[in-house]
Amino acid sequence: MAGVQIERAPGGFQVDGLILQRGKCGCGGMGGDCCFTYSKVKKEGNRLVYEGKATAPSTSNNFDWGYVVRKGEVEVQVDVQDSHDPIPYFAGHYPPKLAEWVARGWEVVSQYERPAEA
Repeated sequence: MAGVQIERAPGGFQVDGLILQRGKCGCGGMGGDCCFTYSKVKKEGNRLVYEGKATAPSTSNNFDWGYVVRKGEVEVQVDVQDSHDPIPYFAGHYPPKLAEWVARGWEVVSQYERPAEA
């Protein structure tokens, strides 16, 4: 099996056909819920770290979720602050679902979902 390649993609990285992408609000400081949301991704050697925030002062019923997956020497860590409230203003890009990684043969190292701290 050839090693998993991490490639640049618009706004982030592509690994094993899945894209992790950054995004932020273009509000220019004008305010609104969008300005509190974002997604970002960074590469640290063979490790990709995605962080997303889809919560704002107006959201309630917030929770944190994430996972770590590994295939060969490549590891992907995902951490998201999310809300069960409808969030049509999320300026970022959600990461691939855990099931998408598993379908491509990735090992689930860990996963979590918990209520957000107040």
